[in-house]
Amino acid sequence: MPLYIRAKAVIPLSAALVSKGMGLGAVMALIIGSAGASLTEVILLKSLFKNKLLFAFLTVIFSMAVLAGFFYQYIF
Repeated sequence: MPLYIRAKAVIPLSAALVSKGMGLGAVMALIIGSAGASLTEVILLKSLFKNKLLFAFLTVIFSMAVLAGFFYQYIF
């Protein structure tokens, strides 16, 4: 589960990771995953939603992050 990454910090962090050799697809997956399913957000949503809905939410976020990463890596 990704840790919370602030929106202002994700661009410089992504640029640093790419400059160190990380693939663009992996960076895209990190951006989507950290924005969509951070630990703090999951704790908050757990208090609002039932476990089944929370599991569905996390499954969609992680699936979209992985798929976007693969497609982005394939395109670029």
